[in-house]
Order: sequence, then structure tokens, then C-alpha cells
Amino acid sequence: MTKATVADAMKAPICRNQGYASEVFSLGKVAPVLVFGGTTLHECPVPIEVRGTPLFRVLPGEEAGAPFRLSGTFHDGAGTPSLEIVENEWRPHTSNWDVEAVGGVITVRQGPGDISLRLRVELPERLVVERLDMYLGGYRIVGDPQNLNISTPGGGSMTLTGGMVSRCQVGLSLG
Repeated sequence: MTKATVADAMKAPICRNQGYASEVFSLGKVAPVLVFGGTTLHECPVPIEVRGTPLFRVLPGEEAGAPFRLSGTFHDGAGTPSLEIVENEWRPHTSNWDVEAVGGVITVRQGPGDISLRLRVELPERLVVERLDMYLGGYRIVGDPQNLNISTPGGGSMTLTGGMVSRCQVGLSLG
């Protein structure tokens, strides 16, 4: 590309006009395993949802032998959308302060040292939510690989730890 072409592209980046950048997860043909707040979820189409909004949705491939399809919705600690996954394509929103993708780890920051989401992909079929600090539907959800702390709209709180969930329709439903 010429310098002028690059300069023009930098003035009006496509991701800024779309509202997000994008990249694709390469999931296998085996149902993905999700590790979230100390719980390992397998063969669960909706591992977690908040007031009817799935944080994750896992669907089989569109045809036999096709990869599984993963979708998800994440917000930051203020409730602003930060990352979407639409059928294996992950889309960080331009409202984020910083998004970094290195060696199978996606980190979303809202400011210096303020990580709202860190996802780690372990090929071929494992997705680990290493860190989460999110506000959605009145719920504050803070998680790491061992625990999931949830503050409810009414001022209550709960901590969920460890376990294996398999073959469920909805793993955890809030609201």
C-alpha cells in the first residue's frame, strides 16, 4: 500500500465506523468446554444467562462435521458492551480503552490496570474465563477461574465455586 492509502485508512478506521474490530475463534468439531468462575460447563447450550440474555450460547455446527458455534455478550463494570462473540467471530467494541490478543488470550481493559475481561482459548475445545468484572441487568458479576461473585439488584450477594455441569439447557440463570 502507498503511504497515502495507509494515512487515509488511519483517519477513518473501518473498526471505528463499525463500532468493533473482529477476529475468529477456531473451534473444533467437539462440543466446547467452558470454564467459568470455577465451574466447568460441557454440553450446555446456554451456560449462563442474565435476565434472559445469554452470556454464552453454544450451538452445533450448521451441518455434520462443521465446527461448533459459540456466541457471547460481555459488558464492563459500568454496563457498557465490551465484547461480543457472534458464531465464533469475536468483536471487541471501540468503547474499550484497550484490547489485547496474544497467544490465545484476549484481554479487555477499561483503563490502565482495569481488566474487565480476560478469555483464554485452549485448543481444540476449551474456553476459560480467567477474569470478569461486569455489570448487566442490575447484577454485578466478578469472576476468576475459581469463583464467581454475584451482587444482586436487591443488595444481596452470592459466591459460586467449582463443579462440573454437563448436559443442561441453562447452567446458571440470573433474574
